Amino acid sequence: MLFFRRRKLPRGRKLVCCTLLVIVIFIFYQIVTSFNDEDVEFDRQWTCEELKAKDRLVKLCKDFTNGNTGGNLCRDLCTSGELVIQDCLAHKNTTIVFSGTWRKNDIVFKTKRRPHHVENLEDVLSIGVSDDEPTAGDEQVYKNFVFHVFDHVQNELSFFRLKDMIGSEQQVLELLWHPHPLGELTWADMSSLWLLIQRDEFIKLQLLKEMKHIPRVYGFCGSFYAVEKVETLEGFSFTPFKRPMPWKKRLNAALDLLDLSKEFTETPLGQLHHCDIQPGNFGVAKDKRVVALDIDSMFATKQMEDFLEQPTCESDAQCDFFDCVSACNTTENKCSRKILTNNLQIICRDILLSYWGQPGLLQRAPIHAQNKLSPVLSDCASDKMLPWKPGKIERIYRKLKTVLSEELVSN
Repeated sequence: MLFFRRRKLPRGRKLVCCTLLVIVIFIFYQIVTSFNDEDVEFDRQWTCEELKAKDRLVKLCKDFTNGNTGGNLCRDLCTSGELVIQDCLAHKNTTIVFSGTWRKNDIVFKTKRRPHHVENLEDVLSIGVSDDEPTAGDEQVYKNFVFHVFDHVQNELSFFRLKDMIGSEQQVLELLWHPHPLGELTWADMSSLWLLIQRDEFIKLQLLKEMKHIPRVYGFCGSFYAVEKVETLEGFSFTPFKRPMPWKKRLNAALDLLDLSKEFTETPLGQLHHCDIQPGNFGVAKDKRVVALDIDSMFATKQMEDFLEQPTCESDAQCDFFDCVSACNTTENKCSRKILTNNLQIICRDILLSYWGQPGLLQRAPIHAQNKLSPVLSDCASDKMLPWKPGKIERIYRKLKTVLSEELVSN
């Protein structure tokens, strides 16, 4: 039998090996964390101090006073005091949110991170802004501005019947300026609005302002805009240390969610698909309307089809855009443009039944309601047999609405 004696490394070589090992581990750690840092920064809650939120407001008013920022709420915020800021709400690093009031309306005053690629208005209009700044009084500049606003809105939403819906390019500008009358605009007004509409949430909120289930917009100053304040549906659900909202209140919210799913099938922009359906992205307004909050994740069918049509795919998982799901054609290695899910099904699955293991809005119902609700809710939330035919959507909608309405009357 042979015995092999382990050869000992000299102490110096041991030290070199250990040092190299530490360096390799350090480099590996840096690579891993560099991939994760952006996700962590995005996901975690930031404090208002970290975001320097209040400094942003001070600068906003300073820029307005100096004529560098415009908007239809700047005077109310910075001069008259009709827009009162109360609290800063901690949020993700993509958004700064304040609560406040404007003319007796409870509002949130918010801004989102500036997109990476934004053209300044001077470049778009191919002009140099001098001390004698162009305004709406400069007819050619104003006409070019109106045209570029219309063109941007149309292309941003992939909605090429915009003129049929609105009537004229000028009316698109009037919609974006709503609820204030459109007067003569300063250069600061025009450039601020141009930067604001690079964020498509503001565009959608304004174009869909007549819809019941869209929160009201009260105006803007610079990159901040004021929106109707609501109570999110997170406050309606069960948590281990909190009692749920009364059953009747939850029934009313559920019924209005059904109406929301119905309203979203026919809108001025066509059918809308909400791709991030969760309790925190919906809320109840003072007048009891349920409204959609995360408008960034809501797309018209044409826009959604463009997102889903990825260059290549190898599996169905690569064809999901959050809750908006397609399938991979493995023969052509392309995602189908056909959207498999629908708003009603995801609302049932992720809000009415449960969300990430948390009991949903209609969970733990009174005993007399459970037997009637359970079968239709399970049918509604099922991921099987997607996509639904229009007849199935209507059948489940009517059945669920009937059960909820009867339960509401009995309470």
